[in-house]
Amino acid sequence: MNGIKTTQLKTHLKDVPLFSNMNDAQLAVLTRTGDIRRFSKGQIIVNQSTPGNTFYIVISGQVKVALRHEDGKEIVLSLLSEGNFFGELSLLDNDPRSASVIVVEDATLFVLSRKQFYQLITASPRILEKIIKEICTRLRRADEKINSLAFLDVYGRTLMALQRLAHDRGIETKHGIEISHAPTHQELSGMVGTSRETVTRIITVLKKNKTLVMYKGRKLILRKYADGLFP
Repeated sequence: MNGIKTTQLKTHLKDVPLFSNMNDAQLAVLTRTGDIRRFSKGQIIVNQSTPGNTFYIVISGQVKVALRHEDGKEIVLSLLSEGNFFGELSLLDNDPRSASVIVVEDATLFVLSRKQFYQLITASPRILEKIIKEICTRLRRADEKINSLAFLDVYGRTLMALQRLAHDRGIETKHGIEISHAPTHQELSGMVGTSRETVTRIITVLKKNKTLVMYKGRKLILRKYADGLFP
């Protein structure tokens, strides 16, 4: 299956939270139902405002969900990596895609058509419950982003974005909270609504005051304080 054996795909899907309640027989059926697709860095998987008939689950790599303006500016809504999914909104409400999805790191995705998606959620209502719960989580985070854009300065928004990343994918180590597959300065600037140069200056400040232990490439380590991530 496009370079991935059925047994390997079954193992990957078993680690996806969406399918955690599936037994081996159900996972075996699922692996035969969908398709594997590979995408290269920079490739656009989904275009904002276009019709959507496909559901995607990230098997490996990383993608970003973004709103793009005609002048080339973009706001990064989220970064999705292994185990995350996208594309469900257009399948549920039949409206065009609400955002674009672009590959950040070469990605392998498990893909279901509209028909296959509905067969899945009809046969497994628990999966639909998890999808709805994830939609609610994303709506709450959209509210957080709107709130931060309205009431926080760019320094505060940057701290908030880093804290969210640490909460979602951070691993506690002896050095601090480590985030692998961290956003680049450019991607972080899109997440907080400012320029890359401004984010770079803020990162320099955060390194000087020891809030950031390290930020190199896609590896980021935040200092862990006794009562939370930040002082």
